[in-house]
Amino acid sequence: MNPAGIIFGADARLNVPASFTATTATGIGFEDGNWFDAFGDNKRYQDLIGEPTSFAFDLAQPGSIINAGNLELLDNQRIALIGGSVINTGQLNAPGGNITIAAVPGQSLVKISQSGNLLNLEIDPPRTLDGQPLITALDIPELLTGPAQGVETGLSANSNGTVQLTDSGTIVPTETGTTIVSGTLDVSNQELRRRSVTVLGDRIALIDATINSSGSNGGQVWIGKNPQDNPDNVKLNANRTFVSRDSVIKADGQAADRDGGRVTVWSEETTAFYGDITARGAQEQTSQAGSDKTPDGGTVEISSQQTLIFDGKKVDLTAPVGQNGTITFDHNNITIVPGTGIAGQQLGDNPLGFDVMEILSGDGGTPGLSANALEQVLGNIVLNASNDITIAPNVSLNFSDQGVSGANPLSLKFTANADGIDGGDFSMDPTQSITTLGREITIDGVNVTVGDINTDGGAITITASETLSTEELNSSTTVGKGGDVTLDGGNIQVSWINAQGGSDRKGGNVEITTEDMFTATDTFNTLIEGKETAVSIATVGGDGGGKITIGHGGNGQTPFEVGNSSTNGTEGAISTGDSTILPPGSFLTSTISDSGDIEIKTGEPSSNLTSQGQAMATNLIPNSNRPTQTDSNEIEEQSTKREADLNLNKMNFNPIETNPIAEIPNTNSIQSLEQSDPQLVTRKLSNSNLEVEIPNTNSSQSLAQSEPRLVTRKLSNSTLEAEIPNTNSSQSPAQSEPRLVTRKLSNSTLEAEADVKQLEGGFTYAFEKHLGISKTPIVTLEEAQAHLGKIETITGLKPALIYLFFKPGFKAETTKGKPFNSKGLTSTKPERETTENRQKTRSHWEENLDTQLELLVVTASGTVIRKQVQGATRSQVLSVAREFQKSITNFESANVYLPLAQQLYRWLISPVEQELKAQKINNLAFIMDVGLRSLPMAALHDGTGFIVERYSLGLMPTLSLTNMNYVDIRKFQVLAMGASYFKNKNPLPAVPVELSMVTEKLWSGKALLNEAFTVANLRKARASQPFGIVHLATHSEFLAGKPSNSYIQLWDTKLQLNQLHKLGLSKPKVELLVLSACRTALGDEQAELGFAGLAVLAGVKSALGSLWYVSDEGTLGLMTTFYEKLQEVPVKAEAIRKAQLNLLRGTVRLERGQLVTDQGSFPLPPALAKLPDVELRHPYYWSAFTLIGNPW
Repeated sequence: MNPAGIIFGADARLNVPASFTATTATGIGFEDGNWFDAFGDNKRYQDLIGEPTSFAFDLAQPGSIINAGNLELLDNQRIALIGGSVINTGQLNAPGGNITIAAVPGQSLVKISQSGNLLNLEIDPPRTLDGQPLITALDIPELLTGPAQGVETGLSANSNGTVQLTDSGTIVPTETGTTIVSGTLDVSNQELRRRSVTVLGDRIALIDATINSSGSNGGQVWIGKNPQDNPDNVKLNANRTFVSRDSVIKADGQAADRDGGRVTVWSEETTAFYGDITARGAQEQTSQAGSDKTPDGGTVEISSQQTLIFDGKKVDLTAPVGQNGTITFDHNNITIVPGTGIAGQQLGDNPLGFDVMEILSGDGGTPGLSANALEQVLGNIVLNASNDITIAPNVSLNFSDQGVSGANPLSLKFTANADGIDGGDFSMDPTQSITTLGREITIDGVNVTVGDINTDGGAITITASETLSTEELNSSTTVGKGGDVTLDGGNIQVSWINAQGGSDRKGGNVEITTEDMFTATDTFNTLIEGKETAVSIATVGGDGGGKITIGHGGNGQTPFEVGNSSTNGTEGAISTGDSTILPPGSFLTSTISDSGDIEIKTGEPSSNLTSQGQAMATNLIPNSNRPTQTDSNEIEEQSTKREADLNLNKMNFNPIETNPIAEIPNTNSIQSLEQSDPQLVTRKLSNSNLEVEIPNTNSSQSLAQSEPRLVTRKLSNSTLEAEIPNTNSSQSPAQSEPRLVTRKLSNSTLEAEADVKQLEGGFTYAFEKHLGISKTPIVTLEEAQAHLGKIETITGLKPALIYLFFKPGFKAETTKGKPFNSKGLTSTKPERETTENRQKTRSHWEENLDTQLELLVVTASGTVIRKQVQGATRSQVLSVAREFQKSITNFESANVYLPLAQQLYRWLISPVEQELKAQKINNLAFIMDVGLRSLPMAALHDGTGFIVERYSLGLMPTLSLTNMNYVDIRKFQVLAMGASYFKNKNPLPAVPVELSMVTEKLWSGKALLNEAFTVANLRKARASQPFGIVHLATHSEFLAGKPSNSYIQLWDTKLQLNQLHKLGLSKPKVELLVLSACRTALGDEQAELGFAGLAVLAGVKSALGSLWYVSDEGTLGLMTTFYEKLQEVPVKAEAIRKAQLNLLRGTVRLERGQLVTDQGSFPLPPALAKLPDVELRHPYYWSAFTLIGNPW
């Protein structure tokens, strides 16, 4: 330590057995609280031992450090150079350890962590020196012309006061806060350790530098960004960062199975990167039994808050036997410009050429990413712009196929409006093109304008919330499968789409979704059945064509026309090879081809062939031998609560199957019937034959004919019969009392494994459809039990999954019978899990008011239990549930909720309670049907006590949608944000106290209140430090309708539910999201889907929210106790259970202006302190809080 400055000459060496730190600080703090001061008397030297934890810089201009030597340590140690300015022209070697170089401002305090990384920096340190400093530190020119004269430093001082690197002649800045690396920083070795290099300062330049963090596994390199930075102390992060073209950064994984490392180059104002980065995965994979680990490429981020310049010479993130790595560019506005990206190109010879002084002084830096440099990246590329992404005029992107293979494809992703706040567009010159040669490409923005895209088999995905306009989209290939094309936007216009596959492979799928119009304005020629045909969309393949789905917003008003692209349609034909729609063709309603591989959908409800329990025969085709067809994949059976009192003779239908297409014999026409307000409830039939008997009729009026439509799903193995009594009437039918429908079903059953898979598939599809997600892998029974067994081993809990659902009561064991063992669902065998099949699976569970309640229980081991509750129909259960919800939210009505709570317990828990007790189950995760997901399960009561007194509880959307990994949450910090007052909503006066207690007294973390409660600040805080808990104390509403209707109120905006993923809470994944003041539209299906799917949509592992607004005092009491208990029992469900019990038992209460818990008393804010003493025993205060997602 020398506050005046430190110089290590070219011959300097280290001879120490441990770690080494050189600093120009004025004081060093140790973990026991003692300080070593550069000036004045110190305490006993024997007390100054252990790990340094802080460095105090009391001088306004701290001293500088220059290293030209070869400073090398033993393995697994660390080197740190911390001064006002630091220049390294020599070598630093810490094999397997850590290297930190940091230039810090004056009058500050730097804290370091146990691992040796800088933790944070505080302005105005809490300790000052008496009097004036005894010395004044020398700046770098003074060092070079004074004490360092004659010492080889790799630097030269010029007569004009500037300093240059001796070898290259490059002039470098010397102001305080500057870090220059021009030598070697090396932590590479072959041990499996976490090694890192960190370079920090206000201004950073890597000039002819080599940084090597390679080894058995790739290490980490942080340039300009503190890996453990606290958002309050951003001055440790760089304002300007420069990496020269002759600088190289390596973070390769070299041992078998090991991944590449992580490299981050970052700044607040300007980042200019011209150098090399490699973060390759290992070259080989071992063949260990049971191991599917592949050595993947690493991760690179090059970002800036204001100006981003990228003209890198080489970026290599490949993994020969694993997944290629990803480079991410993050900026407000990203522009791709003509740039060289050519090895050896000199600075200044292209639009992105700036020298180090221009960048570090702030005088240079027109933002842009070099098109050529991007094209040479070997790895996946992600461009995230909070606003716009623009490809400059006359610029095309042409990527090579290097690094692309069928088993290891590369991808290219552009995301404008990445933060979802102010909007952002993707735009390029439509006369230009993007060619990826096998790479997948994804483009997302508010408005998207694209030229031609040619991927040679790579998938194309484009999403625009408003206008989507492209030229030719070509994902076809001659040697493999055609790439899928997915377009989702407002008004969509393309030139044409070619997704054809090779001679022995399938074509790609094309899916177009818009609530407005879709047009394909041009054609290309291709062979269809040996004939050259002008097509606008083609998915032909030698092994079969891909499916074409066009969903448009004609809604029965504007037809979709094949052969007319003026308004809504295609200029040419649409073909999969197996099916072709030739012009002219006009489709006002939804249409599906004979083979089911072309589907044109619109918002108008489609007309399926139906059989109704109290049947009305409508839309028949009288006196015709043409086949009767439906416009969807399924046949529906509909039952009415009332029937028309008809007097018809008998009319017969043949059984309906896909092959051959069912035909209806000649019939006499009948008068169109009017039915008196029946309530239709649909149950879609799978794997069934359908027979309907209708008497002969005579009538003077004939029914209008409809176009035939195809039934695309074969029904077998089951029979449904419906009978209609004779009538003699030509008038509208009168009403009669409901009459039962006779159902005869086969005895075929599913094994328990398929039973669980059907439930998971059906419920998962419902959430996918509402939340706008897809392709969720469905968990099997074996996987479910394995997950539960792992949780049981790690936590000591005995968990169980309880599925609560409604289905027709004709084939299940009842509570009077034996538990379900291996059979019980009427079907044949599980289908391959696709979205289409999950939709069919969901039809098996379609709601019906007369369906019976069933319970299915899965535990870590043992028999699956399935029971049907006789007499508990959907209508009965949901009626009691609604009354229960109403009564429990009225805390002034004492125990009026109790009989309802007990009835629900008898239906939902009692049928399986003996089995739960036998297996000593103490943790229940509920996966529930429509109408049950907003039940406050903790308040169910068996007559002697609440369920929460015996079990910890959680609500899962489905197991397939839940991240089941367990992590001890106590190691994470909390980011707590909220608002105490709002423009148009009731104030939340307890929020400041809540945030303060959570972050300072109960947990460790950071609080942002009122004006600081914004999306930008949340993203910034998470980017600086990966908080594992995010606590939002604000109004949140889960409302009916689409997810965008629901929101979380921030200070300056309503964050819609469908925008949650843009907060980046999944990168890295937040363990727990807490919403401490939310409300759900109780009983509404869409609101329930939003609430139960909160963790999924937010990308977090678990979420804690309330079903109704709980009073400020109740929320404060519950949240305070929850965080207290989470420190004691690091299982989230157990912590919320114990918190609820503390309120129930009166341990937590308001008393004399204090919040009293079993840990002590806390002062209340003035608005609550004046309240009378309050006990929080009533379940209104505690049962609304529900743990969603992973309950462990």
